[in-house]
Amino acid sequence: MSNVALIDGDVILYAVGFASQETFHLVDGKTFEDKPDAVHYCERYGIDEADIEPAIRPEPIDHCLATVKKMLDRIQKGAEASTRIVLLSGDTNFRTEWAKTQPYKGNRNQDKPFHYQNIRDYLITVGRAVIVEGEEADDQLSIRCMARDNHVICTVDKDLDNTPGLHYNWNKPDKGVYDVGPVEADRNFYLQLLSGDSTDNIPGLFKLTGTRASPKKKDAVRECTTPEEMYRAVFDIYMDALLVKYEDEHTEGSYTVGYAVAQATEMLKEIGPLLWMRREEGEIWTPPTK
Repeated sequence: MSNVALIDGDVILYAVGFASQETFHLVDGKTFEDKPDAVHYCERYGIDEADIEPAIRPEPIDHCLATVKKMLDRIQKGAEASTRIVLLSGDTNFRTEWAKTQPYKGNRNQDKPFHYQNIRDYLITVGRAVIVEGEEADDQLSIRCMARDNHVICTVDKDLDNTPGLHYNWNKPDKGVYDVGPVEADRNFYLQLLSGDSTDNIPGLFKLTGTRASPKKKDAVRECTTPEEMYRAVFDIYMDALLVKYEDEHTEGSYTVGYAVAQATEMLKEIGPLLWMRREEGEIWTPPTK
């Protein structure tokens, strides 16, 4: 048990927060545990569904924080670690300014959990969480894992599989601690350049070009073994998709291959740094060159 567990505190904050509350629905002075029942009531009595008001029933804060502690202990044990470091994202993140095509995480409109601040305060004061500014907690998970052989990235976020090293996913405890090799990590990242990340509102091939990232296209990336080869495969896929798009949208001769090259380059230069988990301090991903 000589490992150090690098724990994604952001995931715990929201996972425990939402698990520690129940949503019910109020309409016409009545309480409904499930929204379909409230809708049925409205239909029966001619009430506008817009009058249904969601409400939160939180569990006692002591129970909530006890769950946080148990979760931290369970993750540390699962990571076969003798100690742990909890990381939390702060208020600033370079990706907010970097994203131009779509606002970074601009699709997130859900309210924070009722006990959000209490859990955060607990992670900071009792869990001695490190607050990360200028980037995300995920970046520091990646950077610290790269710097030490025995540091284990502990998260359920698949994006961190873009970083080589030891990993532990507490939603898949039977898998235990697993190792992501350098080639596999790079491949995961370049495949994500095709798929984007809908959770963080980062567009991929389909959103940017209208062409889907088919299994055949992804296989072209999986066959590569170096970052240079992977980037070239991804770039060619974007190029082909853009040329098809231009043919569909413009009259013949109004587009050029040079324009498609410029567009593909700019697209990848934007979404690459948004998707890349930093492997060293201050790093901004750029297309690899030989």
